[in-house]
Amino acid sequence: MYIAGRLALQSPSGAMLPQSAGRIAPHPDILSFHGCDVVVRTINQDGFEADLSTPLMTGALVRLRLPGAGAMLARITRSDSGRIAADFVNPVPAGRLDKTIGMATRVQRVA
Repeated sequence: MYIAGRLALQSPSGAMLPQSAGRIAPHPDILSFHGCDVVVRTINQDGFEADLSTPLMTGALVRLRLPGAGAMLARITRSDSGRIAADFVNPVPAGRLDKTIGMATRVQRVA
């Protein structure tokens, strides 16, 4: 499953990475209110994994916005090799995830 979403840092310090260590500078949009585009690879009630070339600090707070489900606050648990993993601050109910565009296979349809 791949879902297009937007990711924004809640705290700018989560992207402050030393340039001398050979790290990539933060994508400028990730610091804005609307954030930058991401591709969510996996998601469940507890967290998600997404493609993001900008490395983030473990523990940084981010806001993931998905079409239909709205914005959800999460904390970065892993950021490496162009992918991030994060745990939601509050578990997201399955009914809310079911509203996400691209997750229609989870919704049972009535004939």
